[in-house]
Amino acid sequence: MMRKWKSIVISSMSAVVLASCSTTTFLPADNKEEAVQKEVDLTPKKHIPKGFFPVDLDIVAIGDSLTEGVGDESKKGGYVPYLTKYLSKQNEVQNVRTENLGKRGNRTDQLLARLNQPGVAAEVSRADIVFLTIGGNDVMKVVRDYFYNISIKTFESQQSKYEKRLNDVFSRIRKLNPNAHIYLIGFYNPFFKSLSDVKEINVVINEWNAASEKIASQYDNVSYVKIDDIFYDSDVNLLGKDEFHPNKKGYKLMAERISKSMEEEDPLVGDQKKETAEEVTSDEKEKNTKESGNE
Repeated sequence: MMRKWKSIVISSMSAVVLASCSTTTFLPADNKEEAVQKEVDLTPKKHIPKGFFPVDLDIVAIGDSLTEGVGDESKKGGYVPYLTKYLSKQNEVQNVRTENLGKRGNRTDQLLARLNQPGVAAEVSRADIVFLTIGGNDVMKVVRDYFYNISIKTFESQQSKYEKRLNDVFSRIRKLNPNAHIYLIGFYNPFFKSLSDVKEINVVINEWNAASEKIASQYDNVSYVKIDDIFYDSDVNLLGKDEFHPNKKGYKLMAERISKSMEEEDPLVGDQKKETAEEVTSDEKEKNTKESGNE
């Protein structure tokens, strides 16, 4: 997933392959006898454990107000700082550089335009991981545009246009950066409290989130992260003063959900740690067995 990690591993594996070759050493013989050729076998390590060489990560978070962190009373940037801290604690990671490009009100068409800006394009092109929140404002635009004549069919007719725009966003990101792992974070119904009796809104949100997940599944190294249930199933208030955006606790729970997805998807974290530990333990047992046999 990560270009820096791959380049380090390739270089390291090359060194191991060279070291695994039989090395011929010529030793000068005493009393002017001909040099005696001695063959020395170097036993290579079977494989380099994942995380053996800590990597530097470039993280870009881009999208709408959920990425900007609107509603976070700490004013620290919503879910992004939590993920930066999470990644920094991984043994496989040395340094994390984070760029938050979230912008309140962004829709898919506006995000696409921003991805064509040189500065934004440069940040995305060098990212190892991209966090993306988008789609909620596309739904809100439909609400505003058809407020006096709105129905489920209205949202259905606009959904296909949203899908095309979202697909264009992914295509643009992939053109800028073919290798970064992208985490598309879903959105929730911001009116689940104020308009709890209007069930149709939940239906629309569910269908548009499903469309987002479907588009994400068509690309390699893209993970969809569901978050709407975090807000619907909570007994505590997770919204800010505007009763629309998440508060600090809401963003923290979002970050926990995203980090859980990363443990399942990222080759440098999660279950792979267990594999590395088992590999090292196995190598140590083998080494101890050989040493015991030589005593």
